[in-house]
Amino acid sequence: MSYFAGNWSAKGTMKLSPKGNPAPFSLTETGEWVSNGFFLETRTSMKSPMGPINSVRVMGYNPENGLYTYNVYNSLGEHQMATGKIQGNTWTWTSEQKLNDVVNQARYTITTITPDSYTFKQEVATPGGGWATVMEGKASRSQ
Repeated sequence: MSYFAGNWSAKGTMKLSPKGNPAPFSLTETGEWVSNGFFLETRTSMKSPMGPINSVRVMGYNPENGLYTYNVYNSLGEHQMATGKIQGNTWTWTSEQKLNDVVNQARYTITTITPDSYTFKQEVATPGGGWATVMEGKASRSQ
């Protein structure tokens, strides 16, 4: 999790629905260790097609089940919980997500490219059994 500590900026596209048109977004975030290094807290400020969105996310690790934990709260009044695992340079988070008043399975994938950059993609399950991309982009460590 220490990879995500520090200052980051990201750009990409997002859709308001799986079949919607992609629109650009940008964000900045700062991640800091809290509780003596047990949790990483990240504060994000995003400029999106829905207007400005601010969020706080807390990442941790549960050694009992070998999964990472993720809780995010945002200025839209949403709270999302996810569990994740890392394999090689890819983090995969899974959760249930409410999109347009419908609860869907969601998957968020982060692939580290360099020590200072990664790509990300958020997908939701489709009725036919596949995945639809609703957000994707690239993040870079900033000074």
